[in-house]
Amino acid sequence: MSKKRSKIVKELDPQKVEGYSKARIEHYLFLGYLPYLNEEGKTKWLTPAQKSLRGTAGGLGHLLKRLLKPKESKYYRHKRRRRSHLRSFLREHWLSILIFFLVAATILVLLRYPNLIF
Repeated sequence: MSKKRSKIVKELDPQKVEGYSKARIEHYLFLGYLPYLNEEGKTKWLTPAQKSLRGTAGGLGHLLKRLLKPKESKYYRHKRRRRSHLRSFLREHWLSILIFFLVAATILVLLRYPNLIF
């Protein structure tokens, strides 16, 4: 359920709801949802449990929380730390790189000192 809740103004009659097809209305009713009008004038389909949660939205607790909580900048809240492309490549392919360097070092030693084989 969304964190942005609005208060429910009144319960609507399911047969008089506009903007929904008959099949959709019947489907919502079958699932246990009822239409409600919220304070923004939109129709919301909620279960009885969701309606009881909506009744407490925007109360005194929300006001107190907003007053006591320090304000945060939206820039810092949405800022994420991003890893460099080189670092992510190394973390993903470290085993292949290690094997490549071991084979390259072995070939270099054998070319430089051929008497080790013969």
